[in-house]
Amino acid sequence: MDRQQIPTDTANLPKNGHSRQMVLSSNLTLFWRIFVPFFGTVFLSGLMLAFLFIDESDLYLPVPVLWARVAVVVLWLLWLLVISRTIWRLKRVDADDTHIYVTNYWTAVRYPWQDIERYEEKKRLGRRVINFKLRAPGRFGDVISFLPGSSFEDWKKRNGEIPAA
Repeated sequence: MDRQQIPTDTANLPKNGHSRQMVLSSNLTLFWRIFVPFFGTVFLSGLMLAFLFIDESDLYLPVPVLWARVAVVVLWLLWLLVISRTIWRLKRVDADDTHIYVTNYWTAVRYPWQDIERYEEKKRLGRRVINFKLRAPGRFGDVISFLPGSSFEDWKKRNGEIPAA
């Protein structure tokens, strides 16, 4: 039986008329989108449960125990609110000449470039965030937020057709 020779250099393989996808978002998106919310929620949930279920006589606090328990529950609720309104909205974004590909690491969606109205750059929590504003709401809403990666500036120089806000 003849063995087929598989090329190791894939740069010269035909692309079937399509350009390659370019990752626009940062590799840290996975850390911020998955690890930080889950780790923080598990830690604060354990702290809250410990405060709620430990007997009052075992807690040596300078304030009444009820105040401490209420404070920990409020802290936990604020954490969930901050996560859902900021970090949980970050997506991973890839692009080629015809579409952008957006994923939240569970669901992936493809949008044609014509669906993007504009983009804006903002600072959130000390980090630069890019928002793609869609003409109509899609699977992830009408704003796609992501942390720009190192290739975003190169992509922006080559594809300047989307007006910035």
